[in-house]
Amino acid sequence: MTAPLPTLERLPRGALTLFRIRALLRIGVYGAVAFGVALMLSFSGVEHWPFLLPCAVVLGLSVLTAWYPQRAHERWGWALREHDLVISHGVLMHQVVSIPAGRIQHVDVHQGPIERSLGLARLQIFTAAGSGADGEIPGLARETAEALREKLVRREADDVV
Repeated sequence: MTAPLPTLERLPRGALTLFRIRALLRIGVYGAVAFGVALMLSFSGVEHWPFLLPCAVVLGLSVLTAWYPQRAHERWGWALREHDLVISHGVLMHQVVSIPAGRIQHVDVHQGPIERSLGLARLQIFTAAGSGADGEIPGLARETAEALREKLVRREADDVV
């Protein structure tokens, strides 16, 4: 039997804007790649249909962009409990990750250019077992990310002593 999820903190409204901007950037990148493939096909002798490819890609991604970021924003949540940090996310594949406080090696706060313009930050949690970040919370308010990092680092130091 599994324990019920704790009450999760939700991402701020600005995170939804971040998710939407990222989705729009993906439309641009994948649309450009599809246009490049269509150009290559047209130069190789295929007539009119190759240019339907980038139109279909952009149309399909536009439909996804209208739906996915809102749903992703609703699904992201986190809770700092006494002995662990719980992170819940995922639209198609829902994941709940519990990172024990005693296993945390270090915690980073990152800001990309889009996040910085929105006043947001991404918190990354590293443990001894992982080669990369074992947990990540995107779209946190910068102050929230810094405060959460301080709490996690302080717990880590308390567990070592």
